Amino acid sequence: MTRLILVCISALAMLACTTQRRLDYAWTHSASMQTMMRYAVYAPKDLRPHEQLPLVVFLHGGGDHPGSFDQHGVGHYLDAAMASGEIPRVVIVVPEGSGGFWENWNDHSRMYQDWVLRDLLPKVQRRYHTRRCPDGCHVMGVSMGGHGTLRFALSRPELFATASALSAPIFDVDAALDFMDNFFLRLFVPVDSIWPGRRDVGEMRRRDVYHRWRKDADLKGVKLLLAWARRDRQGIIDTNRKFTQHLTRRGVNHTAFEFEGGHNWVSWRPVFRRVLREQVAGKPPASTLMSP
Repeated sequence: MTRLILVCISALAMLACTTQRRLDYAWTHSASMQTMMRYAVYAPKDLRPHEQLPLVVFLHGGGDHPGSFDQHGVGHYLDAAMASGEIPRVVIVVPEGSGGFWENWNDHSRMYQDWVLRDLLPKVQRRYHTRRCPDGCHVMGVSMGGHGTLRFALSRPELFATASALSAPIFDVDAALDFMDNFFLRLFVPVDSIWPGRRDVGEMRRRDVYHRWRKDADLKGVKLLLAWARRDRQGIIDTNRKFTQHLTRRGVNHTAFEFEGGHNWVSWRPVFRRVLREQVAGKPPASTLMSP
């Protein structure tokens, strides 16, 4: 058994050594969180001193972290797509979000949205001389980060030209309350700190994308994209299809499609290319994918 453990440790060490870091990492003090927070930035290797590129705020999923881009080879993947001209030249910032659902918590103990939008976004814009918001700023996320993407676009639409949510859980008020009442979820997520819940259903409704996005003008110019995997978690498939139907019935302009794969980085990574091409560069789809 000891020998097996040593072999496993050795293999993990070798893997760590062969993983090449592509992103730049930094720590900064967040006034909103009242602590030091970590973030990573992807930028073209040949970024020129006076070149102004679009900035993409990428929100990671639950259990992920700023290093997930490197862990799953996303930076090198984007390098290749950028070199071939498939995607535009961009700067991507990946903030630390822990398991906070990218919300300003209801009890004000954690302010993840303010950390990203008030503390970090202006800092990265200055350091990497990116384009001004909203035309030059985009938000994108996977899983929990997809939830955060919709929250950012809902509460601060004046900051973003586009919002792209991949494999996001999307709930109306009733479904959100049921989600919060889940016994197993409550063991791991401080739902009473994050959301008002049944104590203030009116506030839950105010935060509800179903309630707030009922006509095209409600998006306030944000170009919305929703995507999920064909073998995604069933709840995510169901909630995305339901929300897409809601938007379509209401005449809210958006893009929605299913992609191959499941709820994982291997499946999300190719979709990043489409998002950057269509949402950031504004180019038409390179191919037709199945829509719900």
